[in-house]
Amino acid sequence: MDSITNQNHKNWQLLAVDDHSKDNSANIFKSYQDPRIKLLKNEGYGILAGLQTAQKHINGECVTRMDADDIMPRDKLKNLLTVIQSNSEGIIATGYVNYFGENEISEGYLRYQNWLNKTAKTNSFYEHIYRECVVASPNWMMSRADFEAMDGFNKLKYPEDYDMVFQWKKHSLTIKSCDYNTHHWREHKERTSRNSETYQQESFFRLKIAYFLKEFQIKKIYLLGTERKGILTAKLLKENSSDFQWFTHRSKQIGSEKENKKLEDVKELPRDGICILAIYPNTAERKRLELFLEKKGYKIGSTAHYF
Repeated sequence: MDSITNQNHKNWQLLAVDDHSKDNSANIFKSYQDPRIKLLKNEGYGILAGLQTAQKHINGECVTRMDADDIMPRDKLKNLLTVIQSNSEGIIATGYVNYFGENEISEGYLRYQNWLNKTAKTNSFYEHIYRECVVASPNWMMSRADFEAMDGFNKLKYPEDYDMVFQWKKHSLTIKSCDYNTHHWREHKERTSRNSETYQQESFFRLKIAYFLKEFQIKKIYLLGTERKGILTAKLLKENSSDFQWFTHRSKQIGSEKENKKLEDVKELPRDGICILAIYPNTAERKRLELFLEKKGYKIGSTAHYF
């Protein structure tokens, strides 16, 4: 709350949604006695219902989101607003993020933070949309006109932050980053993303598989990767009655079956489809894989996508 009230951009409205809390949260909000702050009771339960509740009370010209456990850099609103005002309509403003917490940040979260920031620096969001959620859930701003044109949060499903990014793509909105850190992302063991089934890997895969099949419905699909991600992807493709070929580079696996699907030699990968790379290779392996795909005529972010 202090990080919001201390913003150097002063013209804002905070719609704080109390999700049926049983602690002292509501009293903390009331203690600020700031006319810019409006406390609402969630009309449903959970994050998505809370966002939809707040949406009914928006008065500003731009919209952003903030999570209760995070911190805004003092110039966050100013920097994101500058991106919006410096461009034409149809812009989603974002910036860099950094994790922080009482304990040391894990290697996995640091990799995700660095990947997000690299994606922001190169403004290559949609090229990597099928790998992970490419914008941190509380680290964006958009005009209210664009927000209402896509019906805001009303048509989203969980995981809602990832679905939001796909909706931006669907509505041909451009994501543009500033060169500033615009969000401090708190890592702690009680985070919803750590503990809710809504935000576990299978939920993300179900969402992106649905968008992927809609985008590439007339293309032949070739799956690479036979470990956990590959098996999950194959399972979901089959659930969606999607025909695909499954390839492996491991000689001992060629000709065997997983999920009742024959594994084929990756050397025989055709050149006429879309590749799903349900694999997490290290840097050296990734370079070899991408060089192999390039020779086959595939391009990462276009005709080949990391999952």
